[in-house]
Amino acid sequence: MATKPLKVVMIRRGTSKVSNVPSENLVTFIRKKVLLGTDELSGDGDSWTRVDRHYQLRKYFLSNETGETVVADSRPDDSVKLNPPPGLKGELEEMAGLLKDING
Repeated sequence: MATKPLKVVMIRRGTSKVSNVPSENLVTFIRKKVLLGTDELSGDGDSWTRVDRHYQLRKYFLSNETGETVVADSRPDDSVKLNPPPGLKGELEEMAGLLKDING
């Protein structure tokens, strides 16, 4: 069964989430380093995929020296708490607001 391409996705970084991000803008956000390889994407909010492991986006995360995709060998231990940088939630909310203004 074929699936339709998603027009909007959710982005998660740590405990911060932004909804209704147009999928057509993801490459631009990667190039501007607003969207990081360690950020996660979801279409439904239940299953999440790291951006640098997404089959269509991983090509934008290449090593400059070898041309190989940079992929972590293992997932962080669940006991390790990763804190997003200060102000990230505000930046993501601002980005979502700008995107809503652009898309009407």
